[in-house]
Amino acid sequence: MAEAATTRLWVGGERAAPRHTPRWAQEERQRVRGTLLGAHPSPYPCHFGSIGENRGTNHYTYWDLHQDFASEAQATARALRVFIEMQLASPDERLSLLILAGPPSVDADFAWYRDLFWRMLSTVHEHDQISWPVGTLGDPEDPNWEFTFAGEPLFTFGTCPAYGPRRSRVLGECLVIGVQCRRVFDSISGSTAAGRAAKKRIRQSLAEYESVPVLEDAGDGQGSTLEKWKQYFPEVDGKPLSGKCPVQWEKR
Repeated sequence: MAEAATTRLWVGGERAAPRHTPRWAQEERQRVRGTLLGAHPSPYPCHFGSIGENRGTNHYTYWDLHQDFASEAQATARALRVFIEMQLASPDERLSLLILAGPPSVDADFAWYRDLFWRMLSTVHEHDQISWPVGTLGDPEDPNWEFTFAGEPLFTFGTCPAYGPRRSRVLGECLVIGVQCRRVFDSISGSTAAGRAAKKRIRQSLAEYESVPVLEDAGDGQGSTLEKWKQYFPEVDGKPLSGKCPVQWEKR
């Protein structure tokens, strides 16, 4: 926890923000918290996110878009590294990290948020101190690829205001990137009864929460698509993505 205090990592359950946290980030965290815990007209469909906010297992950091991009990537990489260490030290907990990228932009369209999302992932990767682990493919063009940092494959998703009616992808007024270690989902993968039940529950909740079609790249309810990156930042209309993954980096 002492190491977390020296980074921008805002540990779940703590009311006080890290030193020098800008006001916009503090306000955005409260907006995200309100979305995750809101109940009108229906609860947020991903119950893992709501439970995490209640239990204090959702952690936060921020990326100030008004500052030097490379320096902000380095700060975020430090927070991500500490977050992963916390998860590995608490294997029975399902921790989440929410990266707030702001301040809010009133003129930004969907393409701007989408490009920013992939640019952020690509730049954070440049500060990874660990090579890709054995068995994890470092080529984004391979269907099995997943974003990996500090040796950990990560479940990654982006949300932004431009998703509009796809309300489950709107957490606040900024781009918000959610990250979890993939290993915390091993017990509820699509191949298990618990995993299939969780997917079914989330799909039912989505139908109540938003009046748009389920993402075609989300799979058939029994399992998800092989190319995980297609779920990271899907199109507003939910149509399947084509082409190669937008991240830009060299193989390791």
